[in-house]
Amino acid sequence: MYLVDNSNLYSVWPKCNSILIFIPTSIVILFRTTGELLYTVFTASQSQQTQLATMHFTRYLAPAAFASAAVAEKTFCGAPNDYEVLMGTPWIVYSMNYAYQAIKGSACTGYYGTSGSGDAQRIQWSSIWDIDPTYQKDVVKGYSFIGLTQNLETKLSDIQSIPSTYSWTVSNSSAYKGNVVYDFMTSDTKGDSTSSNAQELMLWLRWEGGQVPIGWAEGPTATIDGLFGKDGWKLYQGKNTDTGITVSSLLAPTQYGDLEKGSFEGDIKDWLLALSKQGVFSESTYVNVGNAGQEPYWGTVTFNNTLGLNINL
Repeated sequence: MYLVDNSNLYSVWPKCNSILIFIPTSIVILFRTTGELLYTVFTASQSQQTQLATMHFTRYLAPAAFASAAVAEKTFCGAPNDYEVLMGTPWIVYSMNYAYQAIKGSACTGYYGTSGSGDAQRIQWSSIWDIDPTYQKDVVKGYSFIGLTQNLETKLSDIQSIPSTYSWTVSNSSAYKGNVVYDFMTSDTKGDSTSSNAQELMLWLRWEGGQVPIGWAEGPTATIDGLFGKDGWKLYQGKNTDTGITVSSLLAPTQYGDLEKGSFEGDIKDWLLALSKQGVFSESTYVNVGNAGQEPYWGTVTFNNTLGLNINL
């Protein structure tokens, strides 16, 4: 819910799935996230409401007028990199725009705070894109993510679990191209995440705008059943020509969530073990990098995310 005075936001707080804007010049406006806009006028001398109109907006127009109710504690807009290690947590918040010169507009990561502890610890953050869709539209601009900073560079066989919950809501004023993923890196060498011997592993939960993984044209190399309660996960593999690293992308058989929101919960180690059984690497490989985030191509969209992710030894 928004409380606005003379068009300036001075206090915000959430209430159900609507936004209330109070303007002391006597107007109260209720926006519903379903796309319906209902506004009611109060006169200065009386409290009687006079309902004026109900207007219908597409789901793309309503979010354009007003930003998220939460205000980011910090915003990172990499050119190419902007980040902060969050002390007292297992995370780093990161805006990695490795193709920043191909961005006409902006691609940022917002940080809002953390809550809980241990496996129940959560971080609230956002991916905020405003990227011209007509400029370098087929170039992935970067990666907005939360990365692990603790218990990495450990053999997969020595990891007990990698519990994770990941939920997101989407507010967009245009179509967009991008995805919601986990991204891990392994190697037979401890700490290696840059050589051609390293492996990049991506778990695709949702994707829009025609985004496809490396190796898509060659077709899936394997089908994995029984992972996170779903059968039919498709594995695509190919080499990233920029890094020389082989990327193994596992795509959900049915995408998580819908155009407005989504959620995932599971033990990420189960995914890594499934790849190990496919011969991508052995269980003695080192888990050197782990994170979750979104890859921007183009569009005006905000993902508001809540993530829990940690490695238990």
